[in-house]
Amino acid sequence: MAQKLINPTKKVDRKSFSEFLSALPDLEAELTDALNDMVHASTETGKLSELNLKIKMKPQGGTSGQVELDMDVKAKLPQPTRGKTLMFATPDNNLQRENPKQQTLEGLRTPDQEAQAQTMAALRKAPADDAKAPLRAVN
Repeated sequence: MAQKLINPTKKVDRKSFSEFLSALPDLEAELTDALNDMVHASTETGKLSELNLKIKMKPQGGTSGQVELDMDVKAKLPQPTRGKTLMFATPDNNLQRENPKQQTLEGLRTPDQEAQAQTMAALRKAPADDAKAPLRAVN
């Protein structure tokens, strides 16, 4: 059976993880940004987000105590829910919003067509009052 390593450092002598992060300002800034992005994405979508910090440590040999750290930060952010669209397949295997099998009634327009017609009508009309008003110089 493998022998368990016992840490000789007393708990009172151990540095906190926040002190470790403060010695690495780029890592601390990256984690802060990722955390802020998580809070925003989760509160906007109501979905779960996840933040992972992976630290790999490799001793550099000898008795110098030097270690190489490889750190990776990954944030898994929720995506907003997309709406669904109902479309119809045509005999030519294309998709369109109107049902190709349904007859059209003269004079009826879709909401998109009605909005476009109202916009065009408003653009064609010029207010009658402005035509009679004299031009003024503006300083």
